[in-house]
Amino acid sequence: MVLETEESCDSYEIKQRIKLTFQRSDGEEFETDSSFLSHESKDGLELRFSVRNLRNEEVEEELRGMAELEGEGAKGRASFTLPEARTFDLPAGTVFPTRHLVLVIQAARAGEQSVDYKVFDGARLDGAFSVNAVIARPPRPLPGAAARGDLALLRNQAGWGVRLAFFANDGQAAQPEYEVSLDLLANGVARSMLLDYGDFAVEARLVQIQALPRPRC
Repeated sequence: MVLETEESCDSYEIKQRIKLTFQRSDGEEFETDSSFLSHESKDGLELRFSVRNLRNEEVEEELRGMAELEGEGAKGRASFTLPEARTFDLPAGTVFPTRHLVLVIQAARAGEQSVDYKVFDGARLDGAFSVNAVIARPPRPLPGAAARGDLALLRNQAGWGVRLAFFANDGQAAQPEYEVSLDLLANGVARSMLLDYGDFAVEARLVQIQALPRPRC
């Protein structure tokens, strides 16, 4: 997994790529390669996104579009151009991914133990997730080699253990579609994470970190 957050004067650009190799119990092996790109305005009201999912180097899914909110806490609208033209409303209170991360960190700093938000990131065609965040003491980092790179980004930072449960936004499901557990620092860096999809889970730890130049605004 490679994750890059680049800041401009008015937005954040997020690039994420995850490559996995699966081996089934019957011996079949296949690879997946998922790429996600988004531009989110700093006021949290505009999002442009692009998603590309490959399986054994063949395209399985492509999503592309944009979303806008009428104001903070207000309703909005999402429009897809791929895989087909589709537009739908976003309920009041919807937030986009970077804004959601900021709100979770603010809640953690304030000592809150649980917060709920509707989050839209463009990674699926059926709207926003309802995301429950449970905040606790930070877990111990996963064992393994120490991270390399700009380690000043990891020092003298408050941290929390955050578990995010993603529910379909219809509110009917008793169990989340998937969960993400993070060893989250106050600057938004995750030292480790567990991606739990129910049928399988992926355990990850930070191995390299690099600071990117900040804009002069």
